[in-house]
Amino acid sequence: MWGKGKFYRILLSKKNILVLLPILFYLFFTSFSHATFQEKLLNKYKTVNTLSFDFTQKIGKKVETGNCYIKYPLLMRCEYLKKKKSIITNGKRIAIVKRRYKKIYYYPLKKTPLFYLLNKENILNVIQNYLPEVTNSNIVEYKLKDINDNKLNIFFNKNSLDLAGWKTLDAYSNEVSFIMSNVKTNIFVENKIFKIPREEDL
Repeated sequence: MWGKGKFYRILLSKKNILVLLPILFYLFFTSFSHATFQEKLLNKYKTVNTLSFDFTQKIGKKVETGNCYIKYPLLMRCEYLKKKKSIITNGKRIAIVKRRYKKIYYYPLKKTPLFYLLNKENILNVIQNYLPEVTNSNIVEYKLKDINDNKLNIFFNKNSLDLAGWKTLDAYSNEVSFIMSNVKTNIFVENKIFKIPREEDL
């Protein structure tokens, strides 16, 4: 009886190994694949100093398009097509410039998710220390919270390794989706385009 029991235990152990092998192989391959992607993305983004791109922004049912420049750290200018509107960050504050109404609205940059997103060191930290929450054939997504407890989803293009956009909530708890296209990196961008104008000059 003991010999028979031992035989079944050995047989069971072999079956367990056969079941576990594909799972272990999958976990190893997934981990290795992520490590390779992480290293490539980290190396790519370390070299990025400026970005130029088109965007599609969706807040609720409202969709707007335009183009942007980002210069690290903390500088961004976005022009909204057909709206005569710009959003400019100068490192300390955000200005929403509405030329049609000759009005400028100011907000402290530190209080917004852009304060986190426009600091390249934060992006590198995400790549290095977070695992992607969602991955499909083209996009890798990271989910996190910034220092102000703002929820952020950051997207990267899996093939080009470019930043592909982000998703967050605005001051009124509306979901803001900001998707980038035609991304160009390290183009020359003059600092003067991030200067916030005066209302009297609009």
